[in-house]
Amino acid sequence: MVRGLAAKAVLIVCLLFISYLVPNTEAEISNSPDTSFIEFDDLHGSHFLHSVDLNGTMNFDGNNYSWLIVDLFDLGANDTPKQLLFGSYFNTIIPVQEGLWKWNLNVNVSSLNCTCKLIISSISNSGVKYSSDLIIYLGINNHNPYIVPDSVSNDKIDQANNSVTFKLVTPANNQVNNIGILSQDMSIISSYCQAPSNVCLDSPKSIDLNFTYDGDYLTVFIDQDEKSIDDGYWLFDISLQDQYLRNSNTISSRLVLDLNPPFVELTSKSQVRESESFLVYANIEDYFVGSQMSLTWTITDPNGNSRGLLDEESYHNSTIELVLEESGYWDVQLLVRDSANFIVIQNISILVFNVVPIVDLSIDGLFISNGDQIYVSPGSAWSLNASTSFDTINDIDYLEYEWYLDGVKLNKSGPVLSEDDITINSNNEIMLTVYDDDMDSESLTFSLSVMPVVDDSSSSKAIMFVGFGIGFLVAFAFLILLLMRGSRKTIELPKWKPKN
Repeated sequence: MVRGLAAKAVLIVCLLFISYLVPNTEAEISNSPDTSFIEFDDLHGSHFLHSVDLNGTMNFDGNNYSWLIVDLFDLGANDTPKQLLFGSYFNTIIPVQEGLWKWNLNVNVSSLNCTCKLIISSISNSGVKYSSDLIIYLGINNHNPYIVPDSVSNDKIDQANNSVTFKLVTPANNQVNNIGILSQDMSIISSYCQAPSNVCLDSPKSIDLNFTYDGDYLTVFIDQDEKSIDDGYWLFDISLQDQYLRNSNTISSRLVLDLNPPFVELTSKSQVRESESFLVYANIEDYFVGSQMSLTWTITDPNGNSRGLLDEESYHNSTIELVLEESGYWDVQLLVRDSANFIVIQNISILVFNVVPIVDLSIDGLFISNGDQIYVSPGSAWSLNASTSFDTINDIDYLEYEWYLDGVKLNKSGPVLSEDDITINSNNEIMLTVYDDDMDSESLTFSLSVMPVVDDSSSSKAIMFVGFGIGFLVAFAFLILLLMRGSRKTIELPKWKPKN
């Protein structure tokens, strides 16, 4: 029984020892099953006079450990903090449970006086590098408040009010319980300039800003209305001074201040025809340099179906090109959201007129126009074809054809009419009407007649009589010429005789 009690006592002591080793202070990197981390048991702002004695935990068995101490207020080239001490080992690494190790680092810093950062790095067995850091004060001099740059965040409280919040580390003699007194003893030093691209367009101007401090995080408030700041992108440089006139480092925060929604105006043709290409112009103005706006177009057809903008409809910047295929009223909507989250919606209504179909009719390849007189041979095969009639893309597949013979509608649909469908007499009037799905139509009227039959025997007799007539005329002319030649007399010239 005594042995059992002793064993239980030993077990309890071991559990208490392990629970003591597991850290219960804030971690520099969150502890999650899927994240490797290195953590400090100590808090930011810890003060060490002669030696740094730090403990922490990590959840991986790394190698190539290293540590580094830099002076945050002694900056070299490229604003890099000056390196004071470095090393490549921990004093101890002790496994405390599966997947968790306890480490200790002890460094002599008796010659240092600074506001410093201790950085610990390690490479895991998989080759991934991890690091963590702690802001510490060494010695008794050169201790300044320090704003942790990675902790800076912005928040928009309402339309006119914005805030900048950051973690503030202060020397030990500033750690008092009365936070209200501490806030009163601090002063904010701030300036701002217009910076559409993180570079000031002109010289920064000083500005007084209100702030609150909870002993850990400090929040600065910016009232655009109260400070009469124009809309735009503004870069704020912020530092602080404590009651001992010690200045902190300076952090920068870029804010977009915007009290006014953008101006949006849509212009376009009010009426177009089906399949006609036209442009819709959006005139957008947010009144300050660098304003970034997102545009969302919505197209709604006459049936109430909405869609977004197609790739081929984007024309240039805030202009779109549309080709609408269905008649009726279309709605084009533009939603504009600016960088201050103002939303402006503008609509424009466009009436699309239906395009009347165009009749294209031919008979055996011969094009037919309105009022034409067409003849066909008796008993011959012929075909009237209107399949090449055309309309807009959305109507072309739904054209309807109506045929009329001497004003009477035929029981015939489709674009083709042949001799098998009707009987043609000496002269008949045919009309074709083509309808689209909006019941708009075009008609074409012409006459179709059978060519008269010619009597071949009568034609032969006529040709014979003509031949005889021509022969008689030729013979008569030849006889006249002969008679004229026979009656011609000889004429002799007088001769002269010389005198003897």
